[in-house]
Amino acid sequence: MKILCLHGVGSSGAILEAQMANLRRELDPSFELVFVDGPFECDRGPGITEYQTGPFFSHTQGYSPVEMAQAFDYLEDILEEEGPFDGIFGFSQGAALTLSYFYERQLAATGPLPVKFACLFSTAIPCSADVGMGDTIISRLRALEYDITDRARCRDEDLLTIAEQEFVELLQKTVVDAAIHDPRFPWTDMNVYRYGEYGAIPRVMYPSILAQKIQIPTIHVWGQNDFEYMIKMAELARSICDESMVKTILHGGLHDIPKKQLEIKAVLRTIDWAMAQA
Repeated sequence: MKILCLHGVGSSGAILEAQMANLRRELDPSFELVFVDGPFECDRGPGITEYQTGPFFSHTQGYSPVEMAQAFDYLEDILEEEGPFDGIFGFSQGAALTLSYFYERQLAATGPLPVKFACLFSTAIPCSADVGMGDTIISRLRALEYDITDRARCRDEDLLTIAEQEFVELLQKTVVDAAIHDPRFPWTDMNVYRYGEYGAIPRVMYPSILAQKIQIPTIHVWGQNDFEYMIKMAELARSICDESMVKTILHGGLHDIPKKQLEIKAVLRTIDWAMAQA
């Protein structure tokens, strides 16, 4: 069983390997975990402590459609050159990239996905490479020069439609709150929705604007004591997957991999479930 492991932003394959040490000890010896670095060197990411030495990497240079497509190409190269793989273990940004890539491949209908399942830890917000996703909403907000960070105006029904309110509230509860609480959180300046280049705007993925849900078995794991905005991102990521193909595990930690024996055993049982589904 060969598994590709994708780290979070501002981290590395080596750091993720250390983060997964407890889980790795409990895995069946038949599992081969392959840890890779993202293609772009970057600053230390949120949650990466000072004693963890660099270099640090990101899977993307940003979250615009062009930058997401670039990240998909790199991931596809890894899957082809280092594979075949049975599954992906993704953490935070690596988990979000995995889901975004699955959706892109599924929608393109170019053949079966290159893996059978994914186990996703503390998934960050997923973004699409489709420049047309959410086009009507984004264009309207730009015409209004709407400030995404303005919570007071969000409920103004005379200004925003229900669909536009949903989009703005989603961003406020995730990336806006994240940027307020942690200046190192990697995201686009919110002014891009008002004044920036249209092609630079991230196309956040959420159920009401997707053509279909992700059909591959996915396991979603996050810490009950994580920041609320990160929990909202993980919940959003789970919501774009077909409910019949999803298992969810909550653990007692923060933005990390489960460390307690009972929590790890629960993850292993759901991995068995995912492989059986596949």
